Amino acid sequence: MNKPDISIFGSAARPENWPLFHRSLGTNDLEFEIVFVGPNPPKERLPDNFKYIRSNVKPAQCFEIAARQSSGELLMWTADDSLFVTPSPLDKLYRTYLDCEDENVLVSSNYDLPEGWDRFYSGDMSSPTTALNGLMSARLWRRLGGIDRKFIALGWDIDIDMRIHAMGGSIVMSDVYMDKDVEAAHKPRSRGSTLLRDHKSTDIALLHALWTKDGRIHFERAAPFEPFSDSDILIRSQEPRGRWRYQNDLINRLMTSSVFYTLKGVRESLSGRAHRFEARKIFTYLKHLSGRN
Repeated sequence: MNKPDISIFGSAARPENWPLFHRSLGTNDLEFEIVFVGPNPPKERLPDNFKYIRSNVKPAQCFEIAARQSSGELLMWTADDSLFVTPSPLDKLYRTYLDCEDENVLVSSNYDLPEGWDRFYSGDMSSPTTALNGLMSARLWRRLGGIDRKFIALGWDIDIDMRIHAMGGSIVMSDVYMDKDVEAAHKPRSRGSTLLRDHKSTDIALLHALWTKDGRIHFERAAPFEPFSDSDILIRSQEPRGRWRYQNDLINRLMTSSVFYTLKGVRESLSGRAHRFEARKIFTYLKHLSGRN
């Protein structure tokens, strides 16, 4: 295919949803590509404009890898549990982008939700606008430096929004709507994902530490931006790693599974020295296996 006008990129772990997402884009005059990075390869042939890269690093890092592998003049992040419900969404987003006549603009898709859902403090119309699946120029993305490596899974996109606000840019909501938390009919919703529960406390705390003080929003970032390193970006989660701690792919799949996290919660709820001793032996053995690979 020719060089795409728009690259849609994301961290993705639900390949059963990908055909639905691709079909929801419908017919557009613009050329586009999709770049997904994640641990679970597709089980069926993908369209020619759909690129998959296998990696089991943390989600924020998967987004960064996908962005670096995108070749479009415009970039837009997404999630694989969302669908466009507006026909020809990319053409409409692009027209909105052009109408703004500002390279420092990020054009957001929309949800059919009560007013204020798109604010830093949800429902507070005085707080800054944040984006859903933000569309921006690749030049702006490169000027921003991409995603801050301090984020594990969540909040990095709002950090991008706030950095755009801080540089004098703007977030513009479009009339292109999406549906969220969708699923393939034969699969359970958000299968295997406990990201919100597992990392909200750390990632959202980081976001607020960067952009708020005593509950008040400011536009001077409280800590320097830290980019991802090129070194081993596909195979090693960069600090902080969250639960993506091992280089061995098989062990990472076990340690990041929702089943493991459930069992871990049960283990933590048990009392007694014997239980703790046995659990330590298991974790020590897994670390030993990781060190051998």
